[in-house]
Amino acid sequence: MAATLTDIFIIALLFGAIGYGWYVSRKVQVLMAALKEMEPLVKEFSMAVDKTEDSVNQLKLNLEEPQQPEAAMEDLFEDDEPMFATRRQPAQKIPGARVVRNKQDLVRRFFETSRSESRA
Repeated sequence: MAATLTDIFIIALLFGAIGYGWYVSRKVQVLMAALKEMEPLVKEFSMAVDKTEDSVNQLKLNLEEPQQPEAAMEDLFEDDEPMFATRRQPAQKIPGARVVRNKQDLVRRFFETSRSESRA
């Protein structure tokens, strides 16, 4: 009697293990199908990461090269456009640039400039 109950218990456990194995196998098949659909996206992402790494390395190389500060500053401030500045920065006079103390002034001057350009 005990041997029969033990055999029935072992058979039930085996059927449970087989059923669970089948369930896991189905889940793995669904996962593999989803991964196969995502393969082009993963490749594009990988290419984008490689491109980003190349860009960052190129930026580092460009920063290490000496630049001409006077020519760069002249190019930046050729136009007479406002620039945003906080009060924590020391007062610097940059020819052709208007200092804007907060974002409200910057937005207001943007709309004033856009209105004056649209009328002209």
